[in-house]
Amino acid sequence: MSKIKTLSRLVALLLAGAGLLLTGAEARAASNYAQYARAVLASLPENSGARPDLEAYLDRLASSYRKSNGRKGLIASDMMHEAARAQAADMMFAGGSGHTSRQGHSFDQRFAAYAEATLLYRARGENAASERQKGPVDEAKAKALFQLWLESGGHRRNLMKRDYEFVSTGVIQRGDELWAVQIFWSKPIPPNSNPLVSGFGIQ
Repeated sequence: MSKIKTLSRLVALLLAGAGLLLTGAEARAASNYAQYARAVLASLPENSGARPDLEAYLDRLASSYRKSNGRKGLIASDMMHEAARAQAADMMFAGGSGHTSRQGHSFDQRFAAYAEATLLYRARGENAASERQKGPVDEAKAKALFQLWLESGGHRRNLMKRDYEFVSTGVIQRGDELWAVQIFWSKPIPPNSNPLVSGFGIQ
């Protein structure tokens, strides 16, 4: 066996041992998630709907907060927009915030449904929250929701990960409730790079 093949197998084994490779079942779940997400968004009740204006506002808040605290800003991207919006809707249907769909799709499976070769994305993460106080559903309510993330140490640390470069935000309004998800990720590393050398890790 050549040294290259041996090294490739070693890298694959190390990644698998770290839980970074999707199993066959996980890969099938990822491939089915986009269809599931569209079905969720198509089934929104009459008193609910997406808020593109607040999605863009929360994208800007995330980027400006990072820049004001010594991190690079984020580029708003459509790549994970449907995934973020569908998870926000799923949370609304479930009545609570979380990172797993009602049908059991994990964050990694949801990410993999919209990105090829997910192992090449060394940084990716997600924040989720709802704001259900009575009152107008406007930028002030969206800012209050964003403040919930900042007041949570884990959510704030996730927002501030150094390697993030892109953000997609999904926002669903139901009555005077807001449900929101922000997905963050880095540029993929070059396909021929050794992910262990490049500092790959799910974040």
